[in-house]
Amino acid sequence: MRHGKWRDLIPEEVKQVYQGAGFGGRLGFGRRPALLVIDMQVAQIGDKPEPVLDSVRKYPLSAGETGWTALEEIRELLKDARVARIPIIYTLIEHEPFDRGLWKSKMPPSGKPSETAAEARAIVKEIAPHKGDVIIRKKRSSAFFGTPLLSYLHHMEVDTLLITGCTTGSCVRSTVLDASQNNFYPVIVEECVFDRSWIMHAFNLFEMDVKWADVVPVGGVKEYLRSLSAK
Repeated sequence: MRHGKWRDLIPEEVKQVYQGAGFGGRLGFGRRPALLVIDMQVAQIGDKPEPVLDSVRKYPLSAGETGWTALEEIRELLKDARVARIPIIYTLIEHEPFDRGLWKSKMPPSGKPSETAAEARAIVKEIAPHKGDVIIRKKRSSAFFGTPLLSYLHHMEVDTLLITGCTTGSCVRSTVLDASQNNFYPVIVEECVFDRSWIMHAFNLFEMDVKWADVVPVGGVKEYLRSLSAK
């Protein structure tokens, strides 16, 4: 889906309700960003670009080819982030059968061998972490829940999270909510997030954009990073 096209899926009467109530103000960028790459694992996008219905036969939680499209954008954004020398933080979700709690009732595939094998848990090699990057292992959707992320961000004096990865309606959304509630500037990099369904993707991007975060095209985020590099 082309840049901004997801907005066309939101009914006009819905947009008018939020606009009429004054929602959708802009937060902007802070001064000390970190780039957050959420759960870009083989289990989440498959081992090759292919339609989602084909990909889920092997990896039930995969978003398929939409994940690979976002992967290319994330790879380019990582280059700018490294030039700007900002912190880069990867999350990966690691489920063991004994610690999935009630989640196993809603998402049984998350405990299948194809999802818990080491190969499936790995971050895709195309954007593998570099030495010095931070890796956060989590058990639930939010990158903050039960992890040391908040402590790390405070230590690095980060005030802005540039958020990429998957999925828009689950781990990205949960992380955005926690980032907002902890008074960070959450910036969702539009072309760098994705979901299994464009309906879910569009709805969640819209709601996050009007309530808790700024959805910003990748070009605008790159300009921001280049301005930091210039300084």
